[in-house]
Amino acid sequence: MARRKVQLSQDQKQKNAEILARLEAERRRLIEETRALQQQTKRKPGRKRKRHASDEEE
Repeated sequence: MARRKVQLSQDQKQKNAEILARLEAERRRLIEETRALQQQTKRKPGRKRKRHASDEEE
């Protein structure tokens, strides 16, 4: 069965554009928050990484 091409009304197109804009804004906000959290983690004083067993042998 062939698919029919769907025709959206101007109102539907406008609503879709608003939803997509909101999703993109949310995506950008989440990216910024993630970067901020990563920067905070890097700056914590006294944060030391565990040494591997192979490093201790040397």
